[in-house]
Amino acid sequence: MFSGIYQILHTPFDDNGAIDWASYERQIDYCLRVGAHGLVAPAMASEFFSLSDTERFASVEFVLKTIDKRVPVLIGVQGITQSIALEFAEHADKHGADGLMSMPPYLRKAPNPEVESYYRALSSLELPLMIQNAPAPVGSPIGAEALAKLMQQEKHIRYIKEEAPPILQRITRIIELAGTACEGVFGGANGIYLIDELERGAVGNMPAGGLLDVQVKIYETFMRGDKAGADALQLRLLPLLNYASMYGVTFHKYVLWRRGVLASPYARDPQQTKLDAEDKRQIARYWPLIEAETHSDYPLS
Repeated sequence: MFSGIYQILHTPFDDNGAIDWASYERQIDYCLRVGAHGLVAPAMASEFFSLSDTERFASVEFVLKTIDKRVPVLIGVQGITQSIALEFAEHADKHGADGLMSMPPYLRKAPNPEVESYYRALSSLELPLMIQNAPAPVGSPIGAEALAKLMQQEKHIRYIKEEAPPILQRITRIIELAGTACEGVFGGANGIYLIDELERGAVGNMPAGGLLDVQVKIYETFMRGDKAGADALQLRLLPLLNYASMYGVTFHKYVLWRRGVLASPYARDPQQTKLDAEDKRQIARYWPLIEAETHSDYPLS
């Protein structure tokens, strides 16, 4: 069963925009050292939409070989058509993925029967399959009733990553409707609702960026039954999570760069909003709130 904090791996680039494999390896090492329960790539935070097919295949092979079964790895196989997604899924299966995650076709929105066919095709590989229920404009959210029906009909569709608002109510509804057909619901949204998601029965969260060590501690504190301790740490992290929600991959890569994980904060995302000097000052101001909870080998320099 997949559960816990499953970090979305970023695709590191050098200052010229080429994939930086040395930084990729350092990122994986960082995630494992600070206690990630699992890893995911390539997904939205990985800027998968900016990768060529050749780069996606190479990234998947690199991630699976480097991690070498030390933690579960879910491979994002979303495609603009069923046949393309199936090609990514077959490649992930061949190279040892522990599970698959996919949004519905994300460029041109497919009608419901085609979405059902898309997920039936992916589930035919017999790997655990997670539906990523992402919001528009990239995502095409599926209702709780339809998600429950898919899970009840296809035994390999076992998990949901719920990111469409209202996230918390949708988590409750999916669990109610799907019953034992659902092995778990994960949240996303940078982990800003992590504790509320766990209270509603979610099994984990898939955040991005350089706050992983703190989010692992929040999850594990909550699971030990110390809800007050988890709340206190989440509240200390909240100002930085607000910046993560505003700036997305730009924030996350900047923090990983400042912590010595990435050699460059370069992002390919064409819609990125870059941090200005005041943003950077505020990040430095809020960092001491959680610094004692971070791994000592990865300070914010």
